[in-house]
Amino acid sequence: MITAPPHEPHTWYTPSDIASTLEGKQHGRQWRAKCPVHSGDNPQSLGIAQGLDHHGNPCTLLYCYAHQCAITDICAALGIAVKNLFCILPSHARETQYLPRTHSPRLARIKAIEEPPKDTVAHWLLAEMIISDPEWIETCAPARAQLWKLAQASPRSRAQFTQCLRDAGLHPFPFWQTLAREMEG
Repeated sequence: MITAPPHEPHTWYTPSDIASTLEGKQHGRQWRAKCPVHSGDNPQSLGIAQGLDHHGNPCTLLYCYAHQCAITDICAALGIAVKNLFCILPSHARETQYLPRTHSPRLARIKAIEEPPKDTVAHWLLAEMIISDPEWIETCAPARAQLWKLAQASPRSRAQFTQCLRDAGLHPFPFWQTLAREMEG
């Protein structure tokens, strides 16, 4: 039996947490505030936004437009560690990425976004269903039609679904060929 290595308690400072600390103002999907490193007069010198780390987990992005201050300096001025900008510690994500999960990281991503686009929700839900129940995608016609539509939207989407098929133990090339014949016919 595989067990996850223990990890230390972790606090993620969301973009809104950092913006409220710096009395930032929201502009669309991001916030702007004074950079705490150089204490300039410009109340919009620091960009604060939510992004995804390379594991696909939410993280807080900080960028000083005025002086391109180092992220380590910005975090030090805020009194936090750089690791607190990540929802999940990068080391823990790496160590546990292949372990069985009690919940899905794909579904957790949906919950982390305040207003996820409809296609994004469909994409992540389909990916989760493909991996958790490979037989389902082979028999559910509406899901197959939605999968085809989303996979045609961009090469990145198709690559992501191809990886999901592999993760589910399905052979992607024959699967896509069969699905193409189905959708074109």
